Amino acid sequence: MRMLVLAVAAAALSGCASTTWSDDAVTRFVERAEMCEHWAGEEPYDDARRAEIDGNLNDLRCTTIRRDGEALKLSRRDRPEDVRRIDEALAGF
Repeated sequence: MRMLVLAVAAAALSGCASTTWSDDAVTRFVERAEMCEHWAGEEPYDDARRAEIDGNLNDLRCTTIRRDGEALKLSRRDRPEDVRRIDEALAGF
């Protein structure tokens, strides 16, 4: 029952957000960059942990984060706020 209430509330609130496609793409990129930074800073204290870290870095395509960010900036050059957010996300790379 609790899950049903949460699902209905989430569906109702989802209509309240007014994000554009650009905001959504930039938000996904920023979140990806944050996760890449997180996993890159994790300690590989054993083989299993190293495999977990490497798997996440691969899944997130962290080796291409800078190139992907620069491409996204080019496509958003007319949106200064988006470019600023992308630059901030790339600051750690």
